[in-house]
Amino acid sequence: MLNYTKILVVFVSLLVPASLFSQTLKALEKKGDEAVANKDYYTAMIHFAEALTIEPQSMRLNYKYGEMALQFKAFDEALDRFEKVLDSNEAADFPLIQFHLGQLYRSQGQYNKAIDAYETFLSEYQVSGDDSFKAQAIHARDACKWARESPTRERVEVIHFDKEINTPYSEFAPVLVGDTLYYSSYRYEMKSDKHDPKRKIAKVLLSVDGKKGMPLRRGFNPVDQNTAHTAFSLDGKRVYFTLCDYLEGSSEIQCKLFYRELDSKGSWKGSPKSMPAHINRPGFTTTQPNVGYDSTLQAEVLFFVSDHVNGVGGLDIWYAVVEESGFSKPELLDGPNTEYNEISPYFHTPTQTLYFSSEGYENLGGYDIFMARKDSMQYVDIENMLAPINTSYNDVYYMPADPDRLAYLASNRPGSFYLDRRNKACCNDIYEIHFLPADETPLVSNPEIPIPITPPDLPKEPTTLEDFLPLALYFDNDEPDKRTRKTTTKRAYQETFEPYYERKDEYISEYSLPLDPDDQAEAELNMDLFFEEDIQKGSRHLGLFSEILLARLEEGEEIEIFLKGFTSPRAETKYNEALGKRRISSVRNHFQTWRDGIFQPYLDSGNLIISERSFGEATAAAGVSDSLEDLRNSVYSIDAARERRVEIVEVKRQ
Repeated sequence: MLNYTKILVVFVSLLVPASLFSQTLKALEKKGDEAVANKDYYTAMIHFAEALTIEPQSMRLNYKYGEMALQFKAFDEALDRFEKVLDSNEAADFPLIQFHLGQLYRSQGQYNKAIDAYETFLSEYQVSGDDSFKAQAIHARDACKWARESPTRERVEVIHFDKEINTPYSEFAPVLVGDTLYYSSYRYEMKSDKHDPKRKIAKVLLSVDGKKGMPLRRGFNPVDQNTAHTAFSLDGKRVYFTLCDYLEGSSEIQCKLFYRELDSKGSWKGSPKSMPAHINRPGFTTTQPNVGYDSTLQAEVLFFVSDHVNGVGGLDIWYAVVEESGFSKPELLDGPNTEYNEISPYFHTPTQTLYFSSEGYENLGGYDIFMARKDSMQYVDIENMLAPINTSYNDVYYMPADPDRLAYLASNRPGSFYLDRRNKACCNDIYEIHFLPADETPLVSNPEIPIPITPPDLPKEPTTLEDFLPLALYFDNDEPDKRTRKTTTKRAYQETFEPYYERKDEYISEYSLPLDPDDQAEAELNMDLFFEEDIQKGSRHLGLFSEILLARLEEGEEIEIFLKGFTSPRAETKYNEALGKRRISSVRNHFQTWRDGIFQPYLDSGNLIISERSFGEATAAAGVSDSLEDLRNSVYSIDAARERRVEIVEVKRQ
């Protein structure tokens, strides 16, 4: 079974319901133990936390809570509990505590402390039948010895994506296709969930040119089901993904692989199709698809991860050949798999190289990213990608967009966003990796310090006044100067733009809220694009237009600018005519006040003339709502917002 990153949302101080003291300590602990048995660790942690508010000095409860805190990567919380147990007279009752301390220190990169803890555990632990803990401790201790001596890759820059993509929840599985980044986000509430507390689900999102990520639309993400991972076929006509369900009474999920076909216009064809039973094997999880071309097999190959009983151990990487009639019998990859977990395969076809993450091998802690070269039917020369690509935390979903220059990964390393300061390693974020040429120096030498992503190259800006036409400048509803019939205003355009742009989130929410989830995601994306590509762009272009205009006036040209006003049809015609004139007045004020009035001498001399044409509702597009009661469509819709504008429609040399 596959556990996604769990999120510690509630701590002891927030977990004291009014009815707590009517419940017995024994009942709370029993509920916690039952949740652990069901692998519902989130619920278990809540019950143990509640029990500790009744009996904070119970070493048994402190230990159980510490185990759950470690499970959720709340390392400071776990350390507090374990140290409390170690300082007590009951430490000997918990023989695994040094093992857990080793896990904790290793996860934080404190390798010497981790080695000491593992050595103490190995010297004290008495094996009684199951020696798996001893084997794990030996493996982890030896990995710590390797990690503290391991080299660091030079000329690598690690960049943390900002909040356009990352959130305090988990973002993972990045895949770059052209200028579009597909990824998954584990932040959506499972609305119909009867579990207490409600569990989160994942959805697949996309971000174009680094803009805000939005869920894939038109039914791709089911309402109350985990949807994650994207892998496109070589011809781009099919996308593979996973649908996952929570096991009953648990926070554990079981996944199956599905695919959907795309038509020539990029729209989904039909419903999701499940992979055949020999791949989606009943009772096991099948997840994390990736597609590549195997030059030995001369075939398209689907890679995936499964915990099938015939694997090497834990989660393993499998593959199946994509055939005209379906898919071949899946086979285990020869080379990468160990008795530990191997996940997130990515096969780079041009170099026939497999990238994957593993808890096995010598690593820095958690999952490290490895690469393996394909040689005939084997994968050889398995190599740790080293720091700063890897950390002592979980580093997964490596995607080499260009192996020599650019890659993406997901990690819960320091610098990732988090929900609570006590649980800073809760969640994966997406990072961009730059491999720098020898003559470039990283901007930041410490990979743990997040820096903003370098924005993509912008389209070429206009270079002449005529290139801007028509230059649209957008206004908030009934602005400038609400509820007046005046035809002029003292406000310049920029004074109206800034408060309007600050309402972007409100517009997104009000416009999308009544819609069903699929249409809602599309509405959110479209409104966000309107604010960025139309409203914000108009303001920026007005500044550039003014720069070019000044240069031409300084060269002795005489110029006339024609403005045309528009309004949305919420009021009667005379009111809208006045509103259109006020909007033109605010744009006129821009030219009168820009750069402390630098255009004023040209306006006074007649070398610069601002002419106006205002049309009010008469020019509003057909279909735009004029209903005063229907705020969503008459105020917050894109159609209505697009009508509230002034355009610079013509530039004439006198």
